[in-house]
Amino acid sequence: MSFPTPHDCIRGAIDRWEGLWQANTADSGNYAHCHDGTTKLIGTMRGVTPDVYAEDKGIDPCTLTSASMQNEITLDVAADIGVRFFYRAPRFNRLLWSPLVEMAVDIGWGSGPARGIKMLQQVVGAVVDGGIGPQTAEALEAYLEAHDIGAACETLTAARVQFYLDISQPGSKNAKFRAGWLKRANWYHTSNGDWWDRWRAWTVPTPAGSSQPVGLIS
Repeated sequence: MSFPTPHDCIRGAIDRWEGLWQANTADSGNYAHCHDGTTKLIGTMRGVTPDVYAEDKGIDPCTLTSASMQNEITLDVAADIGVRFFYRAPRFNRLLWSPLVEMAVDIGWGSGPARGIKMLQQVVGAVVDGGIGPQTAEALEAYLEAHDIGAACETLTAARVQFYLDISQPGSKNAKFRAGWLKRANWYHTSNGDWWDRWRAWTVPTPAGSSQPVGLIS
């Protein structure tokens, strides 16, 4: 049985949650950090910030315009950027691809990859350092071999929900984002067939006689 790829998951999440153009002045991600040290409000297209898009293109973020971002960042472009910067660059591709890792990548999209990695490491009992290496990969595989995958996903969802609650207390600068963050986090419950049905049959791939890592997707 085939399962969704990292590109499938990232593209689907962008399409579902990000919308198109927004330039909310209260959203720090909408500001470009120029090479001369200044900042400039440009806005975000499909969840892709000007800093990330400029890094992908190898240019000064302040050379971007709202029009150029709206014209150039299609859904597929956004998904490709997501795979490069939020899956491969943080080295999620060194981990056994599973619904648990999909969730960590999605956390990283909104809160930075290091946050997604740390939350995953905390769940699986790895050293919580925000970096992915052999120890994290081994801890993840051991955890998945010892725990039901659905229960593991629920544990990470609970941690994600609590994180959003903690950083969006009423009266805080993030309070306005709380409802949207929680809606996105709660979408990853196993009770949501729109998500879980794609993964329901997933098990840890352990081919007999093989000592090589399996289930990795580059």
